[in-house]
Amino acid sequence: MNMFQKSTVMVCLALLVSSKAFAASEVEELKRRLEALENKTEASSHADREKEGPSLSFGGLVEVEANSVDTEGKKSTTDITLATLELGLEAGLNPWLTAYGVLLYEQGENSDNILVEQAYIRMKSESSPFFAEVGRLTQSFGTFESSMISDPMTLELGETKLHASVKAGYEEGGLQGSLSVFKGDVQKTGESEINSLVASIGWQKEVDSFRYGIGGSWTNNMADTDGLQGEDGSASRTTDDFVGGWSVNAMTGFGPFELRGEYLGACDNFTDGENSGKQPSAWSVEAGYQCKLPLHLALRYEGSDDFGTNDSRYGATLGWDVTDGAGLGFEYQRADNQTGTPDTDTFTVQLAMEF
Repeated sequence: MNMFQKSTVMVCLALLVSSKAFAASEVEELKRRLEALENKTEASSHADREKEGPSLSFGGLVEVEANSVDTEGKKSTTDITLATLELGLEAGLNPWLTAYGVLLYEQGENSDNILVEQAYIRMKSESSPFFAEVGRLTQSFGTFESSMISDPMTLELGETKLHASVKAGYEEGGLQGSLSVFKGDVQKTGESEINSLVASIGWQKEVDSFRYGIGGSWTNNMADTDGLQGEDGSASRTTDDFVGGWSVNAMTGFGPFELRGEYLGACDNFTDGENSGKQPSAWSVEAGYQCKLPLHLALRYEGSDDFGTNDSRYGATLGWDVTDGAGLGFEYQRADNQTGTPDTDTFTVQLAMEF
């Protein structure tokens, strides 16, 4: 092999070796760059999540009503009202910590002001059935579920709102239970303590098209309900001794049909205050049917003892689902009142929208 041929072979071998070395180093460099890019992407994603902050969701309800009231022996009256404006906020800080807030306006109620109806923090892990809620809550005394436009008598008597409370409970597999403690407006004479309790338990089950449930609740301070405090809260705020209250409810349904009932009342007679000698109670039975058309029908019969002027009321509501989140309802209600108080017939039309 002459000198030229030897030189050519040596150059080719050198180029081959150097090209393999370059290819290997290039692959390693690409791997390094990819790893750096992945690390940068993960860090960027984490930073983006930090910037997003808590998850927020808003909702609301608007109800406008027109009604005509025919009172026995008197001229009928008519009115149009903004019955309800409700705005709600939910803020989730992480999977187990959520804050809720609800602002409420009801024409003619609360001196025509916007009210902070609920504002509380809820703590519950997805892996645990136990939960805790702290803040302004509506107490779990009674359920008051209804498909009618008007509220049931049980709600008028037993609803208890606007108290800052601490509530702990359990919910899993259709079983729910809770206990809350708060400082009631009604206090024992000479005291100013956190001394009011509400306990509740409920269970619901659904098998195919058949569903059923039962529940109950108890409070040690029945006088603290909104219904017994008076519309303006002018009822006596002191008592020598608390009178407890209890409620029980049940429901059953099959397919489009549903039947429910509830009883709520004081455990004993009141010994002082505006209700001295009385043992207020109320009950309600309601049946509902969801038609194949976007229509639903509800019938209710209810009564009370030692509460208000109504001996009994009965009525019906026909609702039409105009579209998702909006409905038009028509209700007739008859109130048979105690001796000396005229009976009334009320017809109400309601347009409602939730978002």
